Amino acid sequence: MKALGLLLLFLLEVAVLVVGGWWGWTLDVVTPVRVGAAVAVPLLLAALWGVLGSPKAHVSLPPAGKHAFQATWFVAGGGMLALRGLPLLGLALVLTWALTITLLHLTPRPA
Repeated sequence: MKALGLLLLFLLEVAVLVVGGWWGWTLDVVTPVRVGAAVAVPLLLAALWGVLGSPKAHVSLPPAGKHAFQATWFVAGGGMLALRGLPLLGLALVLTWALTITLLHLTPRPA
């Protein structure tokens, strides 16, 4: 069960990166800026995740800080979806993350 939850979290993390690229691509600006945003937004998100949010993050945050960063990450993904006219999908992303992380915290660790 824990492995399935971790897989779902990973897929949700990747989904936020994809949403970031799509959000950048759909901006109402000239094509070169759209292309730049479509590349830069996921790269920035990935860098932030690697430094602050991942299990092997370079900056060791206290558990509350790491949880707050991860919550902000998924709310940002949901917000980008909402800004592109898909608020229910954005809400689903955030709620799926919240439910998954809650279930993972409630799942006992193997001895």
